[in-house]
Amino acid sequence: MAESDWDTVTVLRKKGPTAAQAKSKQAILAAQRRGEDVETSKKWAAGQNKQHSITKNTAKLDRETEELHHDRVTLEVGKVIQQGRQSKGLTQKDLATGLKLRGKDIGKPIEKGPRAK
Repeated sequence: MAESDWDTVTVLRKKGPTAAQAKSKQAILAAQRRGEDVETSKKWAAGQNKQHSITKNTAKLDRETEELHHDRVTLEVGKVIQQGRQSKGLTQKDLATGLKLRGKDIGKPIEKGPRAK
């Protein structure tokens, strides 16, 4: 205990540079001078919140009042499809498989006609 000096300070650990300090231009240049590998990449639209920006098209769509919907198939078209399918001896499932659809996509929506709202 006699050998310890009260005026000397011993640093047990030293913090490394913070993220902001490590990214500074001075830190990058110092690392390059030391010969260390430095990877830099510019992020596109960094620091900007582009995903929530309102464009002209969005405002135009908001002002749009026209009701847009597809025209429904009439019951007569469904009956013609059903008669053609039955004349060839196909089930709804066979017809749907041939058209690369599900069986329920042929039955209700097409052959039975549109649902009343």
